[in-house]
Amino acid sequence: MKKMKLYWIWLAVILFISRVMQLCFLYLMNAPTGGPIVDRWYRFFPHTVVVELGVVATLVLLFAGVSYLLKGKRSRKVWGIATCVISGIYIVSSGGDDELMRWMGQHLSPSFFTTYSNAASDLGLVGRIFIGGIGHFSLSIGWAILMIVAAVILYKKCFYKWLDVKNSTTSFVTLGVCFLLAVVGLSSKYWFAPSKMRWKRISPVFWHFGEDLVYQFSKQEKPAVYDLGIAALGGDPTKEFPFWHESSNEKASLDAFKEKPLEERPDIVLLVIETYRGWTGDVRIESICKMTPNICKLAKQGAYFPNARSVGYPSVEGFLGVLAGVWSHPHSSFLSDFPNTKMRTLPDILGDAGYYREVLTATEPSFDNLNPWFAAWFDYSEYKPENQHDIPIGFRFKERYAERPLDKPLFFDWMSTTMHVPFTLPAEYGPTPDDAEEAYLRSLAYADSAVGLVVEEVEKGPRANNTLFIVVGDHAFGNNAQHSTPEYIGAAQEGYTWVPLIFAGVGVSQFVDTQVVSQVDIAPTIMKILGLDVSNNFVGADLQVMAQDSTTGRPKHQTVFAFRNEDVNMQEDSLTYYGNMDDEEVSSIFRTRFVPDWDTTHLVEGFAVGRKLEKVPENAESQLNKMRAAAMAWSYLVGNNKLHP
Repeated sequence: MKKMKLYWIWLAVILFISRVMQLCFLYLMNAPTGGPIVDRWYRFFPHTVVVELGVVATLVLLFAGVSYLLKGKRSRKVWGIATCVISGIYIVSSGGDDELMRWMGQHLSPSFFTTYSNAASDLGLVGRIFIGGIGHFSLSIGWAILMIVAAVILYKKCFYKWLDVKNSTTSFVTLGVCFLLAVVGLSSKYWFAPSKMRWKRISPVFWHFGEDLVYQFSKQEKPAVYDLGIAALGGDPTKEFPFWHESSNEKASLDAFKEKPLEERPDIVLLVIETYRGWTGDVRIESICKMTPNICKLAKQGAYFPNARSVGYPSVEGFLGVLAGVWSHPHSSFLSDFPNTKMRTLPDILGDAGYYREVLTATEPSFDNLNPWFAAWFDYSEYKPENQHDIPIGFRFKERYAERPLDKPLFFDWMSTTMHVPFTLPAEYGPTPDDAEEAYLRSLAYADSAVGLVVEEVEKGPRANNTLFIVVGDHAFGNNAQHSTPEYIGAAQEGYTWVPLIFAGVGVSQFVDTQVVSQVDIAPTIMKILGLDVSNNFVGADLQVMAQDSTTGRPKHQTVFAFRNEDVNMQEDSLTYYGNMDDEEVSSIFRTRFVPDWDTTHLVEGFAVGRKLEKVPENAESQLNKMRAAAMAWSYLVGNNKLHP
C-alpha cells in the first residue's frame, strides 16, 4: 500500500525524465544548420532542467491537490484520466516547442498558431522538413509516445488502488515537497544566473504561451519614448499617421501613367529567393559568381546592393517587407496578428496604375497564412503541389508569362522555396548531403538555374527591353559560426536578415552600393522608376537606381531596422546594434563588414559576425536607447492602426 501512496511521485519522475531527455535531444544533438543549437550548452541545459523540475512539481501539486479535494470515487477517476491527458499535452507541447526552436528559432505560442495553423496543408515543404530531420523527429516522437504510455500504465496499475488510500503523512509530505520544488524551479529566473535573454530561450511552453496571450489581450499604452522612436524610424511624431505621405497629384499621376504607350510602362518581375544568405550570395566573390551565373549576370548589369537586410524572419516577414514596404512587428507576426491593418501596399498601387498582378509560389501560401493577402493583392495566384521546387516553377513561369494579358503591364512575383531548410532537391538530384554547407550551396546553384529560366523567357520575348528585374532574399538563416558567438544571438541578427538585393533592366544604372539598405526600400524605388506620385505609407527610401540619379555619387541611406520576437537590430552608418526591447543589459555593437573580408573558402560557415568594437562609442547608450524606442513606438503604431488614415 505504501507504494500506492507514492503514485504522484512516480508520475513526477516520469514527466521529469521525459523533459530531461527531450532537452538532451535539443541541446546535445545537431540543429538543422549542422551544429549545436547554442554555443556552450552547459549555460542553458542546467537552468532549463531546474525550470522544468518546477513545472513538473507544479503539475503534480495541482493533480494531487484536486484529487484530495474530490469526494466521490467516480469524480476522482475522471480527474485521474484528465491528469493523464494533461500530462500527455505537457510532453507533446514541450517537445513541439523544442522542435520549433530548432527549426524556426521561436516558441510555440498563440501567434505561431495564428500564422501557421494551416502549415500542414503544404505537404511538399512540411514533408521535406520532416524527411530532412527524420532522425531527430523520430526520436522525439518515439520518446514522447513512450513517456505517455508509461504515464497511462502507471495510472492503470496504481491509481485505482491509490483511491482507496486515505490521506496520510506520506501524502502530505509529497505535497509539501512538490510545493517547494515548484517555488524553487519557477523562481529560478531570478536566482539562477539571472538573464532575461536566457530565460526567453529556456522558459517553459506554458509560460511564454501565457505571456503571449496576455500581450495580445492587453491594451498597449503609448510609450514615453514614442517621439524618439518614431523619429528614429524616419517618421514624423507630430502627425497622427507618422508615415503617411499624402500626394495631391495622385489621380493625375495615375491617369497619365495609364495613358502612356505600353512600351513606356515596364513589366516588373520580382524574384524572391528563399533563405538567400547575403554573405553566401555575394557575387563579388568569384566562386559564388561561378556558382550562380544567372543572378551574377543581373547584378553586373544593374544596381547591386550586397548588404541589404530583410525586415525580419521568417518568410512571412520578408513578404511583408518587400510588398508592403513596412517593418515587421517587434513581438508578433504582422500579417497574421494584425490582419485588419489599414495600409497601402506596392501591389495596391500597381493595381491602381493598371498593372496585371500575378504571384507564383512553390510553397503552399497557407503555410505562412498568406492566402488572404494573395487574394487582396493579386489578380491571379497559383500554387500547385507538383511544382514544389524552383525549376518546376521556373518552367511554370514560362507558361504563365506566355498567357499574360497583352494589353497591360505585368507585375509578376515569383517566389522560390528549394533553399528552405533542410535544402532538399528533387529525388533525381540524389540524397541531401549530410554537410549543411554543401547542401545549401547545392540548393543555391539549383535556385540560380530556375532564375535563369525566368530571365531567359523574358529576354527572348518582345518585352525584353521593357522589363525591370528585382532579385531579393526573403530572409537569411544563421550558420553555426553565428550561433556560437554569445554576443550575436537573437532572431533579428544578421544571420537571419542579411540578403542581397538587385535591380536590373529598364532605366536602371549599373553600380554597386555597399551601404546597408532594406527590403522596405524596394517599393519606394519602384515608384520612382515608374514616375508615380501617389499617397503611401512606405517607411523606406528611394534607392536612386536610375541612371540620372546614380551618376553623381550615392546618397547616404537612412537607418535600417529589423525586429523579431522582441529582439532588435539597428544598422546606422558603419555600426550594427543588437538588443532586446525589454532587457537593457542585452546589447552588442559590431562594425558592419561591407566587403568580403571573411573566409570566402567556406561560403556558408566562413562568415561569423562583424568586428565587435573594442572601444564602446561615447553615444552607445543613447543609440541603444533609440533602437529600443523605435521597437516600442512601432509596436504601438501598428497595434493602434496608425499607418493609413
